Amino acid sequence: MDFLSEYLPLTPLAINIGIICLIIQLTFTILFNKRTKLLPEGPWNHLTWFSAHQVVAFPLMIILTYYGFRDWFLNPNKASYSTSTPIDRIFGESNPNDIPLAIGSGAILLWDIPIGFISPPLRDPIMYAHHIGMFLVASVMSGLFCTKWGNMIGYYYASYYFGVIEMSSIFLTYVDIFHPKYKHYYKWLNAKHSDERSIKLQRILNSINEVARLLFAATFLIFRGVYFPYVTFRYAIPDLMVAYETPPDGVPMWTGNFLIVMMGLFAILQAYWGLLISKQVVKVFGGDDKKKK
Repeated sequence: MDFLSEYLPLTPLAINIGIICLIIQLTFTILFNKRTKLLPEGPWNHLTWFSAHQVVAFPLMIILTYYGFRDWFLNPNKASYSTSTPIDRIFGESNPNDIPLAIGSGAILLWDIPIGFISPPLRDPIMYAHHIGMFLVASVMSGLFCTKWGNMIGYYYASYYFGVIEMSSIFLTYVDIFHPKYKHYYKWLNAKHSDERSIKLQRILNSINEVARLLFAATFLIFRGVYFPYVTFRYAIPDLMVAYETPPDGVPMWTGNFLIVMMGLFAILQAYWGLLISKQVVKVFGGDDKKKK
């Protein structure tokens, strides 16, 4: 598999992770297909590619969150912002085998983007553009466009952009399954079942869904809607601007401009999504008062 790194802007680790995700996706797609009759009949039979995609995405989000919080908040070896310089933070740290960056590039290019094209429920143009942007940012930060191997860009911030922010995605992966736009799951969750086992399972899933929705809104607003723009415009972009005044040999100038633009756009997008979610939260918690008036 490593030979593919000669033809793709991916590290060998990223390629391996992407292929593993694709294999798991295909395995669960076969399991969920009603023609195989390997699982009981359910909504997953009607949305096989989407259902398998969520199965793969859920553990990936947990892995990303774990490494993100560990390296961004809890890593004792991480350089302190107050004692390091912009050049240190942008060009001074590297780890070619970083797992979050490998997932952010390899899993997205070899698994997420192709499956998003194959599965109609996943063909959201905005999310598609978002994931392509994530892949490009991860590839640039991994140093794959630099002439010197191992010369990574902005690795200091990788644990945040490809780790911490994915905490909200853990809950979204579950909540998204029962969104009304996925009518088969939505109808099943809200249908009147006759057997006691289905009724009990329905109650459990509904309770988890309500809690997951609240946790998604809270974590998204904190780590994406507010903290993401703060980290981007207060720290990451200023560091890039200063560090690229004297970039190391082998680092193309366009990579810095690209990261500044992409990080800025992502920050604006996250703030916009955060605004939409905050409006929904206000609507939910303020609904009774408005009805009274």
